Amino acid sequence: MSEITSILSSALFMLIMIDPSDKILLVSLLREDFHIEDIKTLIVRANLIGFVLLILFAVSGQIILQEIFHIDINALRVAGGFVLFKIGLEALEGGGMVTLRKEKNILALAAVPVATPLIAGPAAITTAITLTAERGLYHAAAAVLLAILFTAAIMLITLYVVKNVSKATLGVFIRIIGMFTMAIGAQMMVQGVVGIYLLMVSAS
Repeated sequence: MSEITSILSSALFMLIMIDPSDKILLVSLLREDFHIEDIKTLIVRANLIGFVLLILFAVSGQIILQEIFHIDINALRVAGGFVLFKIGLEALEGGGMVTLRKEKNILALAAVPVATPLIAGPAAITTAITLTAERGLYHAAAAVLLAILFTAAIMLITLYVVKNVSKATLGVFIRIIGMFTMAIGAQMMVQGVVGIYLLMVSAS
């Protein structure tokens, strides 16, 4: 039971790294210009691509970092935390972070920018690699799968309720999520700095 609880906790953390706020804004923007069935197809396809990308990084990320670039996992935490802090700050200040290029075919947006970087972005990739390094590939893969399923569900639910929610209410909600995103990013940076400091102390 403790393993299930741990996976659920990791999945929730991964969901925060994926950041549902800009997905909600994305769906609300698309809803104005595209048919609902096309948006549903986009959601499914983008989340599937995002899942594959995150699993690929979970499997190979640690090898790439340590064997090729010789980057410590704590340095990755600092970098990922900084990116997450910046994303949260943009959400807090502007109430949204999504910019879309004009496309006649909505499915052209599935891989870029929806799957990456909106789903499999720097913070989510960092988390996938970190979870694999700390808790194993099975744990990381399960957490990624659950987080992607939650993300897809949130986007699909938003698709049906967005017309009943005002833009002002949506902006307030996104700003609140942005504040928590900033806090998590700051915590990741602190953990990374502490980890680097402890490594330096043990090496001296």
